[in-house]
Amino acid sequence: MGAFSIAFDIIIVGALALPWVLLVIHVFFSANESSLKKLLDWVKDQNQPAVAGVLLFAMTYSLGSAVSRIAQDFFDDDDLHIQVSNYLLQVGVTETSIRTDVFCNTLKPETVAAKPSDPLTEKREPSKTTDLKPSDPLAEKREQFRKTDPDCKYTGRWIVPKPDEWIDNQEKLVGDVFPIQEAAVLLQGTDKNERLRQFHDQIMVLRGAAFSGLIAFSLCLFWWSTNLRSTLRWAVPSVYLFPGLIALYHHLRERSASDPPYMEFTLLVLAAAGWCLLWQHRLKQRRVPGELGVLNGRRKIRAAHLVLSFFLTATAFLGWWATQVLYDQTVIYSYQALIEGPAKPVTPK
Repeated sequence: MGAFSIAFDIIIVGALALPWVLLVIHVFFSANESSLKKLLDWVKDQNQPAVAGVLLFAMTYSLGSAVSRIAQDFFDDDDLHIQVSNYLLQVGVTETSIRTDVFCNTLKPETVAAKPSDPLTEKREPSKTTDLKPSDPLAEKREQFRKTDPDCKYTGRWIVPKPDEWIDNQEKLVGDVFPIQEAAVLLQGTDKNERLRQFHDQIMVLRGAAFSGLIAFSLCLFWWSTNLRSTLRWAVPSVYLFPGLIALYHHLRERSASDPPYMEFTLLVLAAAGWCLLWQHRLKQRRVPGELGVLNGRRKIRAAHLVLSFFLTATAFLGWWATQVLYDQTVIYSYQALIEGPAKPVTPK
């Protein structure tokens, strides 16, 4: 039972990935769906629920482990950027960019400074309201980060009027500081970090759900594009091809062999899947003219299904975004409270 509770979030991610796996089978291998149904009927006829449960657990755990790793890199990959003149066009919503923005906002002078009317801070030792205590081992790097962009103008932005070296330097500082803060907070024990653990589990589940939703929405989009009579339907997979090629170009130039190209692989595979589906539909049209949207028993997809898949994907993505902010804020403020210690009450004279 303990092992199941540890792997519960991974199993949920794997279960959420099963719909788009079945959608792949239905879209690309609809002629062989009867074989899959016979296999499921055979498993049911064996009357071995324990064996079926073990197989289902192994499948969902394996699929969830793969999807969670790919989703983590997919939503924290900064290879998708373009330098246009003096501006850097980048994806402003990644795990690192969100964390950098949260980190910067927590270090603003008005956030760190103590209010003069606070009786708990008036009687303390002479302090510089915007400086951290010398006992903080990360004070130097935090102060360096604060001086880099004190007003937080360019953190978490899609268009940055700065060279990418400036962005890399700022994100590197956060990458050096935040893991130490996170480790220091987690070492306080599970009882004191129950809320933090809940946020972490929610991040993994919502991130996996958003990734699975993106795959399902893309497959529905390709399926829906087969109903179009215009040749523009061949341009739909290009929406995934060009970002994938741009990200792959920067990945091969800037990354090491220890960093697999998960996002690039996903985008390029989706582009290839879209063209493959359109090509199958074209061959079917040649054999049976006039039957739009019918291929090996597969019927048309409604636009409502496409809208529903987009809505669910956007909901999961926004949920992950908000939870990521809450998690980063909890870690940073918990570490700050851990370093400063509880405030001592002032006794009236």
